[in-house]
Amino acid sequence: MKKHTCALLITVLAVPALALDVNDPPQGVFANEWYAVMLAGAKSGHMHATMERVKRDGGDVIRTRNEMTMIAGRGEGALTVKMTQETEETLAGEPLKFSSRMSLGKIPTSTSGTFADGKVTIVTRQFGLATDKKTYTLPKGARMSWGAYREQIDRGLKPGTSYDLSLYDPTIAPDKLTTAKVEILDREQIDLFGRKVETIRSRQTLTIPGLFGKSTEIATTIWLTEAGDAVRMEMNVMDIPVVMIACPKAVALAEDDPADIMGRTLITVKEPIDREAARITFRLRWDGKDKLPRLPETDMQKIVSQENDAVTLTNTRHSARPAKPAGTALSQEERARYLAASSVLNYKDPAVARLVKEAAGEEKDPMKLADRLRAFVSNYVQTKDLSVGFATAGEVARSKEGDCTEHGVLLAALGRAVGIPTRLATGFVYTDEFLGRERVFVGHLWTQFYIEGQWVDVDAALEQTDVDPSHIVLGLSDGNDGGVAELAGSVWITMGKPQITVVKEVESQPTQRP
Repeated sequence: MKKHTCALLITVLAVPALALDVNDPPQGVFANEWYAVMLAGAKSGHMHATMERVKRDGGDVIRTRNEMTMIAGRGEGALTVKMTQETEETLAGEPLKFSSRMSLGKIPTSTSGTFADGKVTIVTRQFGLATDKKTYTLPKGARMSWGAYREQIDRGLKPGTSYDLSLYDPTIAPDKLTTAKVEILDREQIDLFGRKVETIRSRQTLTIPGLFGKSTEIATTIWLTEAGDAVRMEMNVMDIPVVMIACPKAVALAEDDPADIMGRTLITVKEPIDREAARITFRLRWDGKDKLPRLPETDMQKIVSQENDAVTLTNTRHSARPAKPAGTALSQEERARYLAASSVLNYKDPAVARLVKEAAGEEKDPMKLADRLRAFVSNYVQTKDLSVGFATAGEVARSKEGDCTEHGVLLAALGRAVGIPTRLATGFVYTDEFLGRERVFVGHLWTQFYIEGQWVDVDAALEQTDVDPSHIVLGLSDGNDGGVAELAGSVWITMGKPQITVVKEVESQPTQRP
């Protein structure tokens, strides 16, 4: 599960009672809710959401705080995600500052920002090191937690009510608004751990602006009491039900027993796939989907056809593609983006910087250099396990631990350190066996290097410089501090598991190594 996915749940949550006077809320804490977090029906963590009025020089402010701990089973191990988000806004709902602390690896990453004169200045830190401070123009009409709540109060909970809510969450997109379509649906009695409660069912659909002009919709169903308290929230991530249920603190903090989430994401195919093939054509089909977002095309992956619920694509390994003249050079803006030192790919971190000379040696040829960096990372990450969620390059440089994501981010950071633009690819890859299952596609992340006008796929986790054509790209990311919006093109996050069939395989040929 990707790093900000469940943060989307709490963007418009923590709804206090409707009897509250939003123009003059009481001093101190006026909303204090605990939730049990359920993944695939198993208790897997908790969330605590509060709102309070706090005295500040120059006028009182509203402080909103959301803390969540979630544990997801990954094979024989488990991944623990911890997240804290805090905002301060004026009583009228104008944003003043925010902070976010995320722990997916073993060292937390923190992001903070301040608002002034129509601008927001954001700094991300890890190991006490800050990436470059960035300032963005604050989108007009930006609302954070309290501002969004004020508008919801004005709109009310009458069934049939429908409206768009413009939200601003810098961890999703620091320079864009996220639109939430709010629909008040009907009245319904629900069960909260054996307690029957009369509620009003609503749906909030976030439209997240993504990289390359793509966007993704994420729907959350929220049940509210007549007083406006959010007592149950549901969404699906990779076909995994994510549910938050309001409960007493003791229940929220009770022992967790998480289900194996990774096993639920595996996709079984009928026949073995030849990973040594030069070219493979796949058909991916999502049952029950009315309209499928267009999948990305890369130099390896080309779309043959796309229907409402299915796509046919052909993947060709680098060594099997015909030689072609150098492609169009990246623009100055694109080159800066793919060479940036971000919190995830911070090659200026001393722990990463000290590896560059050893990894690169004296090699100058870009393709041979990419191969050398790949081989270095494949050997450098010594503990290959699933206990790390999404560590930064700096953390991997220190721990030498992780799975495909850790290999991918360290390789991308080293590529940028030697002057080669890089980006991250997410999707699926085939393996003959994984977690006791045979012939499966597994969620995967790898690296792309921009060399001679082409994006060349390189996979340090699988020790492949000439990447095999069973790699199916569903999303692309520049790996920078632009928020989760850049990963919104990762179709599997919201569309769930497709059926995958092989339409055609072109037999293998001798592999050309750099």
